[in-house]
Amino acid sequence: MDKLMEFLMEQEVRENETMEVDIAGFPYPFVVRATTEAESKSIRKTCQKVTFDKKSRQKSAETDSDLYNSRLVAACCVSPNFKDAQLQAKYGVVGAEALIDAMLKPGQFIDLLLAVQEINGFSSDMDELRDEAKN
Repeated sequence: MDKLMEFLMEQEVRENETMEVDIAGFPYPFVVRATTEAESKSIRKTCQKVTFDKKSRQKSAETDSDLYNSRLVAACCVSPNFKDAQLQAKYGVVGAEALIDAMLKPGQFIDLLLAVQEINGFSSDMDELRDEAKN
């Protein structure tokens, strides 16, 4: 057995991995959880628009990255639960993505999205992304 296989066999299967995230303007931290690649693919699939070019007879799928990011945040955010109907009613919206848009300022959303990406193993430099988003 090679070293990677040994490592994988010794590791416990991670479930319910969460972390707290301080978001400016909120007195309590948000709690986000890790997701699986299968869950991420399922979310991504709901954000794709398939088009058919009649001339070339080719299908193409395009992912709406803004919608994907909102749905990923909604799926990974344990507290607050953006899918909660009472919270949506308080803000006068229907749907988790609409609640995110109504509740968070753009910078707050970016901070939450970066935390979701971090817990899900995206390896890009988070500080660099945060700086780019603020400019």
